[in-house]
Amino acid sequence: MKEPESHSLFSGKWALRLAAGFSAALYLFYLLATLPSVPFHPDEATYIYMSGDLDRIVTLGPLSICWSAAGKGDPLQTERERDCPLARYAIGAARGIAGLPATASNWDWSADWAQNLRQGAVPSNEVLPLARVPQALLLFLSVLLMARIGGRLGGGAGALTAAVLFGLNSQVLLHARRAMSESALLFGMILTVAVLMEQKREPGRGERWFVVPLLAGAALALAALAKYSGLLLAPVALAGMFILPGENIPRKNFLRGIMRSAVMIFAFLAVFLILNPVFWCDPGGTLAAVVAERQRLIGEQLAALQSATPGGVLRTPGLRLLAVPYELFIAPLAFWDIPNYAEITAAAEQAYLAQPIHSLTVGGIGSVVAAILAFFGLGWAAVGCLRRDPESARLVALIWFLAVLIGIVVGIPILWQRYYLPLLPAGAALSAGAVGAIWTRIRKT
Repeated sequence: MKEPESHSLFSGKWALRLAAGFSAALYLFYLLATLPSVPFHPDEATYIYMSGDLDRIVTLGPLSICWSAAGKGDPLQTERERDCPLARYAIGAARGIAGLPATASNWDWSADWAQNLRQGAVPSNEVLPLARVPQALLLFLSVLLMARIGGRLGGGAGALTAAVLFGLNSQVLLHARRAMSESALLFGMILTVAVLMEQKREPGRGERWFVVPLLAGAALALAALAKYSGLLLAPVALAGMFILPGENIPRKNFLRGIMRSAVMIFAFLAVFLILNPVFWCDPGGTLAAVVAERQRLIGEQLAALQSATPGGVLRTPGLRLLAVPYELFIAPLAFWDIPNYAEITAAAEQAYLAQPIHSLTVGGIGSVVAAILAFFGLGWAAVGCLRRDPESARLVALIWFLAVLIGIVVGIPILWQRYYLPLLPAGAALSAGAVGAIWTRIRKT
C-alpha cells in the first residue's frame, strides 16, 4: 500500500524549496553587500551622467530628449545616439528614490583622473553603489530565469547547473554589477529565451497566437533597449515563432509562424518606441543618426586600441572565432579595455581578486570545468537536434548559442571581454541540458 505523501515542512519537495529559497536570498545578499568592492570603470560615470535623461523626462516631458537634426553636435544627443536608455532609466530611478543627483559632467577620456574629478565626472561614494543596485537586482532575476531555463532543459540538475554556472561566473559578477548596460542586456536576452521555452505542447489558442508572441517581442525590446547587441536575439525570437511543440505539419507550422512573427514584431516595435522617446520626433532620421554614430564610435575604439593595445583589434573572422574560447575560459578578468587609469584602479582590482568567489572561473579548475561542460553541452544539443522530432527547448537553446556566436564573430572586431558576455548564459543553458541528461541516466542505472 502506497504511503500518503508527507506535507511536513522538511519533506522532500518542501526541503528543496527551502534550500533553493535560502540559497537565492544568500546570493542576493552577497550581490548587494559587495557592490562597493566592484572596481570602478569610467563608463559608469557616463551612464550615471546620462541617467539625468529620466529627470528631464519627468520634469520637461519625453519630447525634451527627442532627437532633432538641429541638435547635431549636442553632446547629450550624441550620447543618446551611441547607446540605449534602459540602464540609464534604472540608474535614474534609483537616484530619484534616494534623492541624489547625477554626476555634473560626462567622463572625458582625454583628461586625467584629477581633471575629471574637478569637473564633477567622478561619481561620489554614495551615488556609485546606488547606481549599481538596479544592475545587481537584474542580475539576480537573470539567475532565477537561468534556473528556469536549465530546468526546462535538464530538470532539477539542469536548473542547479545553469544557475551556478551563470550566477557564479567571474565575468558576470564583475561586468553585470557595474552601473552600465550589461546586466540589463543579459536580463532581456535571458527573458526572451525563457518566454520561448515556456511554450506548451497543448496551449490555448490565445496563448499560442498572442500571449507568447507578445511576451517574446516585449522581452526582445527590453534586450535592445539595454544595448543594441540585444538584437542578436532577434533570430532566436523569430525562430521561436515557428517552433511549435506538438505541431508536425510543415505547412501549418509555416503559416502560423508567419502570423506569430507579425505579432511578435508588433510587440517589439511598440515597447521599443514607447520606452525610447529619442525616436519619437523623427524615427527615420534618428535611426540613420544612430547607425552613423555607432560606426564612428567603433572607428574611434579601433583607433584607440590600435594605439594602446594593437592585439586588441581582430581583423579577420578566424581571429574572432579563436577569441571566443580565449575570452570565455582563458583570459583573466578584464577590468578595463584601455589602460588610461590603470595605475589608479589597480589597488581596487587587487582587493577584488583577493576574494576567492570573484575568481572562481578565472583560470584553474573552474575554467576547465566550465569549458568541458560548455563543449559537452554544445555536442549534446547538436546531437539531439539531429533527431527527426527534436525537443523544442533544446532547439531554441542551440539556436540561441549559434545566433550569438555568429553575431560576435561577424560583427565585433574588438577583443574586449564585455562584448562576449552574451555567450555565457547560452553556454550555461547547453551545459545544464547535458548535465541533466547525465543525471537522469545515472538515476536509471
